[in-house]
Amino acid sequence: MNEAKLRMVLRWTHIILGLVIVCYIYSPWATFVSFQVIVKFVIVPVIVVTGIWIWKFTAFNKLLKIKHR
Repeated sequence: MNEAKLRMVLRWTHIILGLVIVCYIYSPWATFVSFQVIVKFVIVPVIVVTGIWIWKFTAFNKLLKIKHR
């Protein structure tokens, strides 16, 4: 996967999971405990990691030692 495709996947993952957060805030689904757990312990950390990865793309790739051709 080249850098452009990786950035596109990261960006769309970040956007879609952000929409899940909006649903969590504005929908009645927030009352379900399972949805709360998924949002708090899975979706929020993934959003944070993808946001940092998009922001510091080259440094994050060096940290993970991802080489692109």
